[in-house]
Amino acid sequence: MDIHNKIIVEVGNATFLPHGFFQRGKSRTWLYDCGYCVVLIEFQPSAYSRGSFCNVGIDFLFDTFTPLYSTLCFSYGWKRIHVNKSGFVEYVGNDSIFREEIFKFATYALKYAESLIKFQSLNYANWEFVKLLWLKRFKALRGKWNGPVHDYYYAAMIKFLIGNYDSGVRILQKWNLRNGTRDEWMNKIYMTFCESNLTANQAKSIVVEMVNKRRKLFQSKPSYKKLEGEFLL
Repeated sequence: MDIHNKIIVEVGNATFLPHGFFQRGKSRTWLYDCGYCVVLIEFQPSAYSRGSFCNVGIDFLFDTFTPLYSTLCFSYGWKRIHVNKSGFVEYVGNDSIFREEIFKFATYALKYAESLIKFQSLNYANWEFVKLLWLKRFKALRGKWNGPVHDYYYAAMIKFLIGNYDSGVRILQKWNLRNGTRDEWMNKIYMTFCESNLTANQAKSIVVEMVNKRRKLFQSKPSYKKLEGEFLL
């Protein structure tokens, strides 16, 4: 392992492991398991020089239909960490300076990640998405771009998990209108939840099953062996 990668891993483990994160295999990524979602902290390499960017965000584990279901990504709350207005730490051969700078990035990343860990509470997550959808509506009325259309999907799945089936269906109907042409993945979601006459408990069970299907997929990979157990409500 290159020395700069070794430093990143050492600092990452020292900073994140005591707070409940685990390292994904031997990578430069750390995960916090929130059941139906994970919080990711990633030290992203550069294609042009030795060093690292630092990204933090959430991946919800609902999706089992798109090609991305077998990988983790930043599906919500992505933020590139900056320290002193810089979003990149370059390794130029001085180990102590690089270690110090990586520690600063890790500290800032942990602080932001802790705000995302609050999404472990479904009630908190629901309220955050209620505010987000109102903001999206306000921006749309002003003719501004109002963010990713998939926010409607995440909001609806959280509604189903808390047992609010009717609200979840209304959100998916808005999502359908916002997305324009419906692709195969969206069509499956829409038909499953909006055209099947489900009860609130049935909708909740479907989402829980989706989450656990994706969890089991990751659990089958050696680098995710610490992502343990099922998501239960």
